[in-house]
Amino acid sequence: MKISSLIAAVFCLLSLQASAHERITIGPRGGRILFVDSTATPNIEFKVNAEGRAEISLLDKNRRIIPLQGQTLTLTAGPRESAKKLALTREGDLLISDKLPDGAPYTVVLQLKEAPANKALTLRVRYDSAPAKSGKPVYLDDSVNAGSGPSIKVPDSLEGLFAEVNQHHGELQDGFKERKFEALDEVLQAFTVLLEALKARASQSNNAAAVETNVTSLVKSLGAIAAANDARTLESAGGDIEAVKLGIGRLKQAYPEKVANAKL
Repeated sequence: MKISSLIAAVFCLLSLQASAHERITIGPRGGRILFVDSTATPNIEFKVNAEGRAEISLLDKNRRIIPLQGQTLTLTAGPRESAKKLALTREGDLLISDKLPDGAPYTVVLQLKEAPANKALTLRVRYDSAPAKSGKPVYLDDSVNAGSGPSIKVPDSLEGLFAEVNQHHGELQDGFKERKFEALDEVLQAFTVLLEALKARASQSNNAAAVETNVTSLVKSLGAIAAANDARTLESAGGDIEAVKLGIGRLKQAYPEKVANAKL
């Protein structure tokens, strides 16, 4: 490989690493939402209080608290070489742990059993209590979401807009196939914004009426996928995923091929 090519590849890799971040979703009590592959308990909220104790609540698809009725949870925390299980105490519908060990940042592991006979569901959250630039602890710093999801920046050019649409369509398909609930949550929000932007610029196509009709249908399908994602019943949205694929194909027919097939 030529030196110039190697340098370009390194800079590209560094750019990708710098722009990548873990999306952070905040729950009703101000804690971190963990997405669970379960229809009964689709979300867990994790928060560390002023005493350094974890406060954990189970949430439904609308992120309302689920009463504790036989579910069991274990929590393991601490630096890797000294991580340990912490006792959990029930206070109403909250589970509160003993004080978390010093030595953060480290990974906290939660294992939920919704019933004694059920298989444990394992979740991990990177716990870093250091203050971020926003003033929030790093593990709760949702300012890292800027420019993604509903706040995505819409490109000025039509070609740039289609590049984003095509990128998000690919991410939608991958997230659906791999059941990446949190990633899908962000993609569906951003995808909707991008499609609505196309609708607003329908006059730049060769068939404005068709673009408006297609976008309306696509946004409806994305809403159905979002509802299935929230309920963790993605398998029910297979028809909507196919509808999006077909709708994007129809949408592209109203634009020059170079524009419609633009890539990031």
